[in-house]
Amino acid sequence: MYSFLIRRIAFVIIALLGATAVVFSLSRMAGDPVLLYAKPSGYGSEDYLDNLRKKLGTDRPLVVQYFRWVGQLIQGDLGRTLLAERPVIDVIQEKIWNTFQLAFAGWFFATILGVPLGVLSAVKRGTFWDYIGRSIALFGQALPAFWVGVMLVLVFAVYWQIFPAAFKGEGFSIKHFVLPTITIGWGAAAGYLRITRSAMLEVLDSEFVKLARAKGVGSSGVIWKHAFKNALIPPLTLSALLLAGLMNGAVVAEVVFAWPGLGRVALVEAVNNNDFPLLTGAVFIFTIIYLIMNFVADVLYAWADPRIRYS
Repeated sequence: MYSFLIRRIAFVIIALLGATAVVFSLSRMAGDPVLLYAKPSGYGSEDYLDNLRKKLGTDRPLVVQYFRWVGQLIQGDLGRTLLAERPVIDVIQEKIWNTFQLAFAGWFFATILGVPLGVLSAVKRGTFWDYIGRSIALFGQALPAFWVGVMLVLVFAVYWQIFPAAFKGEGFSIKHFVLPTITIGWGAAAGYLRITRSAMLEVLDSEFVKLARAKGVGSSGVIWKHAFKNALIPPLTLSALLLAGLMNGAVVAEVVFAWPGLGRVALVEAVNNNDFPLLTGAVFIFTIIYLIMNFVADVLYAWADPRIRYS
């Protein structure tokens, strides 16, 4: 177990360094960030731009800038945004809770829809319910999230006016959560359904399930006690990684529904404005979340199947 933890920690460090290096390099390919200051202010002299470069540290080589940023990162300093000159950590703390709420709602919706339908589709293989489940999986993975969001707004907000078209609302408003939750959870539910169905079909055809049926175990006992528990590993893997993925993927719903989350503010607007401190800080936080959930998935393996051991 200790060697496994050491390997995972090493993987986390390498992944973080790789992600920050790639994002840092790509953020600087969009052009000189000091032009963001020069255009709105109207100052265009070389002396003014040189002073800005010294202030931002962009007058140094990229390698030096990167290691300087990593050093600040180790100290908990993610820098300041370029335009508003606010601490990046304050922007992230202000917006990440809204993103987490939406991602968790989408994850919960996908779980309660996809897993039971996957079990039902496997148990009722070749029947009407199986075709319904497979159709939902097909359309769920074929329809783009942004198109689903726009269609939901068109039908339920414009034509029928049942739910609001955008914004989060004051406090916790369920009506404002419905359409964004379906938008980001629809495709995830389809993934749950396919993986759960495949895992259940494999277990239901195994010898120990046939033995349980021959011994007179009831249908519900065979399905939930014997088959479902042994088919949990693939859904558990998807479950842990899906929540982290929805934190990143929620940006689509945040843009369509003007959701005040970290994805829309720190990723979309940061890319458009070439605000590299905010962009690299947000990607760093998302990377940490993904790696933590990946580690949780590994731990859940041992809980779901005692045969799995790490040495």
